Amino acid sequence: MPRQRLLSTAARAIPGGLLLLAAMPCLSARAHARPPTVVVETDVREQRYDVYGTNADEIFASIQNRRLGGEAGLSASGLTESKISFQLQTTIDADSCRLAEVALRADVTVSLPRHARPRALDADTRRQWEAYEALVEFHEYRHVEIEFQGVHELEARLRSGTVEAPGASGAACNSYVERAIEEQTSLTQRRHEQFHAEEAAAVRRAQNELLAELRKIDAILARDKTEMDRLDIALEARESERSDHAYALEELKDLYGNALPPLEFERATALANAIAEITAEMREVITTRNARVDVYNARIRERENLAERLAWTR
Repeated sequence: MPRQRLLSTAARAIPGGLLLLAAMPCLSARAHARPPTVVVETDVREQRYDVYGTNADEIFASIQNRRLGGEAGLSASGLTESKISFQLQTTIDADSCRLAEVALRADVTVSLPRHARPRALDADTRRQWEAYEALVEFHEYRHVEIEFQGVHELEARLRSGTVEAPGASGAACNSYVERAIEEQTSLTQRRHEQFHAEEAAAVRRAQNELLAELRKIDAILARDKTEMDRLDIALEARESERSDHAYALEELKDLYGNALPPLEFERATALANAIAEITAEMREVITTRNARVDVYNARIRERENLAERLAWTR
């Protein structure tokens, strides 16, 4: 019986990292016919695109402007693209085309970000960028795994029995395999969408946790600020009281010099003691306030770190 060799190619690019292949239709089988020989080849090529900016906002704006995936309003940090091709050897009889050999090939291109000027980043931003870059790579290669899972499922189904298509022409077998790829695409697409949904939920949880921490630290900072304001008011009041006592003491010295009458001497002594007592109290308040300022500034730095982590959680 004559054999025909056919070649077909299907290419897809999925913005945002989705890479699609697909589910096998029902196979017809004859007990006397051998299943087709199926060979699968896969290849992954990685390419990088440049990102600019010195902080999270600038970097993500650069990624947004790139519009990876080529659709207006849609941006992604990474992209996985697939080209699926196949070759067939078929056996033709009077009323059908039978698959004898199938060669499947999946060529995948993964686009990943890289910073064009990493030395321009400060240490914290560079650390955050490198962590984010690694997460994007992990995300895209999970799409590659999902894609290849679909390819090998298609391979297994093609191996599972004799595949025949009605119609005494090679085109019938060709169309049959194309439909099989389209159906496998639907199954694999659902897996990609499920992966994206899980990732989006994880990002939302992380963002909500960081927002809760920020709200908590903001409440603590507000209480700290209120307490420091109270201490400042107390210091101002005690300073005013000390100044009044010092002014009264200077008036006595101006009136009597060092030869103070007994009553004025007692008053001067009381004023000097009060000044010393107030000064000691103020030192304690200042020490307390300075300690609170140190804690407050540490919490401000903690808040800045939380805000930075939130900016990179996408």
